[in-house]
Amino acid sequence: MEEKLKSLALVGGGALLGAASTLFLLKLLPRRISNQCDKKAIELNDTTVKCAIGLGNGNIGMTGLSLLADEIVSEQLTRNIQFFGLDSQQKVTSSYVVVIGLGGVGSHAASMLLRSGVGKLLLVDFDQVSLSSLNRHAVATRADVGIPKAECLKKHFSSIFPECQVDAKVLLYDVSSEEEILSGNPDFVLDCIDNIDTKVALLAACVRRGLKVLSATGAGARADPTRIRVADLRESTNDPLSRSVRHRLRKDHGIEGGIPVVFSLEKPKAKLLPFRGPSGEEDNPSDYQVRMLASYFCSFKVLCLIT
Repeated sequence: MEEKLKSLALVGGGALLGAASTLFLLKLLPRRISNQCDKKAIELNDTTVKCAIGLGNGNIGMTGLSLLADEIVSEQLTRNIQFFGLDSQQKVTSSYVVVIGLGGVGSHAASMLLRSGVGKLLLVDFDQVSLSSLNRHAVATRADVGIPKAECLKKHFSSIFPECQVDAKVLLYDVSSEEEILSGNPDFVLDCIDNIDTKVALLAACVRRGLKVLSATGAGARADPTRIRVADLRESTNDPLSRSVRHRLRKDHGIEGGIPVVFSLEKPKAKLLPFRGPSGEEDNPSDYQVRMLASYFCSFKVLCLIT
């Protein structure tokens, strides 16, 4: 029984890191609510909107207060409003977050952001749902195998919180796709990429563009949520993946720190299976894998940053 519980902990850990990152981001995102709006004039069960507020920096025309004025939405987000308070929930529903990498970490983080009432999400991943990913993906089922992960999440999200504007891009992040993915002035970018080269390129681009970003790093085969930390990249000295990312950012882009990262201090509980890289040769899985312990934690931190 003890071994079974350990196995379940390993599988569910990614969801924990994603949610925590969401809370962190929602806590720290700047205020988006206009001071000119009389907040007391908004009644959650009143369909009349007293004030119009642009959604996030993208100004896409959707309004945080109009969402909360909807009776169904206000009922769905009742517990969120009780926890965050009305003002903070308005910030959440007025926010635009980009999630890049939709595996065990990113899918849970995106799901938590959606369920928390984020008004606009951009979901980015080039990969497809596989049978082997069903043990850790937030919403995918066997019927989704073979479907792009971004489209899979968008489909399920439309049934969970249809008021959220969800855009899906089946893209590999690189220099050629940077503008398409990072334009629109998002409030926050959540990096859940599991490849060092791509992760470093994204973080460098966010710094160059002045975008707020949170990066999920080492969580492979970890199971202890008490060992999860959020710190500046400069302080994540005990995590091998963070250390590699920090070295590359400093060497290739002159970036010393200033990027918050989510990581685990715990040593891996199990060895990963042999892994073959793009060349077909056996490669080092630690250069690619960021597992599930990160996801809930990432989600929680996102929420903290926004509110």
